[in-house]
Amino acid sequence: WGLGVNCPEPILQALDVADPDVFLLASQYSLIDHQYALDHIFPAVRARNVSLVMGSPLNAGFLSGSDRYNYDDGIPAGYKEKRARLTAIAEAHGVTLRTAALQFASMPDVTATVIPGARTALQITEDAESMNVEIPHEFWAELKSEGLVAQNAPTG
Repeated sequence: WGLGVNCPEPILQALDVADPDVFLLASQYSLIDHQYALDHIFPAVRARNVSLVMGSPLNAGFLSGSDRYNYDDGIPAGYKEKRARLTAIAEAHGVTLRTAALQFASMPDVTATVIPGARTALQITEDAESMNVEIPHEFWAELKSEGLVAQNAPTG
């Protein structure tokens, strides 16, 4: 059993009082926002052998070009600039940001699956195709060297 949440605190609280098997971690582990999950959620679920379903790894479409972030009205300060930097590096390596974001969410050892969400059949097809693209190691290394991805983030 488990639960799905849009913020990390209920996961940590549930681990204190119950014995869950899985959590849906929605919008909390993505290419643009992942440090808290790496430092707090992953160690806690790993210690209890609990799996995570990574939901909304595109941050409600933000990482695939939408001007919406996590279904909120506003986009956090600096996130458009960070997305532009991520996009430029991805393009320089022949990768789409969507592909990088989806694969990034699938890499942690605690990930059971990734559910990106989609509005159209084409988006579902694109998401599936993204999971079969080979991303060069140099791409991930550059993201880390530029400080765009945490050093402790699994990247292949």
